[in-house]
Amino acid sequence: MRSFILILSFSFLWGTNVPFKVGETLKYKASFSGIDAATGRLQVLGIETINDVSTYHVRFSANTHGFANFLFPIRDVIDLWLDENSLAPVRVKKDISEGKYKKKSESDLFQDQGFAIVRDDTITIGMGTHSPYSLFYFFRNKDLSKIDGQIFSTIEGKRITPLEMQVTDGIKIGVPMGEFNCTKVTPMRIDKKKFKNEATMSIWFTNDEHRYPVQIWLKMKFGAFVLKLEEISN
Repeated sequence: MRSFILILSFSFLWGTNVPFKVGETLKYKASFSGIDAATGRLQVLGIETINDVSTYHVRFSANTHGFANFLFPIRDVIDLWLDENSLAPVRVKKDISEGKYKKKSESDLFQDQGFAIVRDDTITIGMGTHSPYSLFYFFRNKDLSKIDGQIFSTIEGKRITPLEMQVTDGIKIGVPMGEFNCTKVTPMRIDKKKFKNEATMSIWFTNDEHRYPVQIWLKMKFGAFVLKLEEISN
């Protein structure tokens, strides 16, 4: 009975009623320097078991079109498998193609055991380490007003970076899908390296029960993308 109560408590702590479901697709218009250049998608593809953990398989993809496709073609696909309870990543698989830059990688994160396997190397991680892309879904299940100033660690390749969350509420923005009252979350570097306090991402979440990421600013290899929500399908 005690074990059963502990399981219930853990489920309540992390929250299992996530504001998205399998089949949800968020389609974005993407621009670079104000020029319509690409489309982006966030998709919840299914529930799969990875390393004995039940996960949501989600995907972020970005593809250029028109003139941008000839000037600087982008074909990025990032697959993530997020723990169904905590929404922390269990596996991250990247297929990046940006101009002449090409890279494929796969990482397995063993959150409970405190390590990750990246390209056959084992590195130490803290509990709750995220990929920057898993934050698109992780924060949808959080009270954003309570994460301002909190520190999260993210993993990119073999590099672990501590980030402080800066939260701004009460922002009204317009995207192709309509106008929304939003909360903006910007992860900021706090280390003492060259790029201290330089943001690489900002996400605007709707202030409703869905917490849709209606606008995303991403720093990429060639510059910055702004993705604005155009369509929602389930």
